[in-house]
Amino acid sequence: MAQTALIVEDHPLYRGALVHLMQAIVGVPDTVAVSSAEEGLRRAATLPCLGLVLLDLGLPGLSGIEAILAYQRHCPLVPLVVVSASEDRQEATAALRAGAMVFMSKAVSTETMSDVVRRVLSGTLRMPEWITPSGKVSLAGSALKLTQRQQETLVLLSQGHTNKEIGLRMGLAEITVKVHVSAVFRLLGVVNRTQAVLAARRMGLCVDQDTPL
Repeated sequence: MAQTALIVEDHPLYRGALVHLMQAIVGVPDTVAVSSAEEGLRRAATLPCLGLVLLDLGLPGLSGIEAILAYQRHCPLVPLVVVSASEDRQEATAALRAGAMVFMSKAVSTETMSDVVRRVLSGTLRMPEWITPSGKVSLAGSALKLTQRQQETLVLLSQGHTNKEIGLRMGLAEITVKVHVSAVFRLLGVVNRTQAVLAARRMGLCVDQDTPL
């Protein structure tokens, strides 16, 4: 299994535990561990055999859904597993919709975590999963087919950015942003930004409770 694993976790003890799990239990000796999403993105660019990202969402700096989207932009073919202290359905749903392959509780057993990681690395885990200490939780019926660009647009829209600001952040023309915003409205079944943010929160697409309307 000649792949590299990238661990992004700011808590030193848990980061060390994940390194031990990857190297000693799963058998991935080439494991890189960092303490921030930004540092992880820099390291990911230097790892040609990167086969897995283990990401904590509660990081300083870039975090949460924005961190997942950033990794999706920079290494879209690398499976991403969220390892989180949260067991909230909305957060799990939002993370999986943003592109995570697995949303896994930090409280699961070592055996469960190692099994999930092995399945991801081997390519036998083909559908997104939410794993809690009590087992796998079904999210059937909750899928909403947003493209990567639409997801990014919704996150920035929910933060109160104008179309022009979204375009600058995403490197898109304002007219293209308008197309993405219109598509998001249509998929959510809403007619304005306030309704879009409220609908996204209800459906678990935006987890930032301080989002301005």
